[in-house]
Amino acid sequence: MGLGDSLSGLGDKANELKEEHGDQINETVDNLQEEHGDKLGEHADKINDGVDKGQDFLK
Repeated sequence: MGLGDSLSGLGDKANELKEEHGDQINETVDNLQEEHGDKLGEHADKINDGVDKGQDFLK
């Protein structure tokens, strides 16, 4: 099993987790943003944009 096979399996596993737990992950991330968003300082916009893109992937 080479590196390519390992990475392919990783992508498959990520898709399985997305299908199984995507809603729960989104809810947890939303809660964390609300709870700790004020601690992000000047980087808040960039972090929030990245989180939004990640959440779009999970939908």
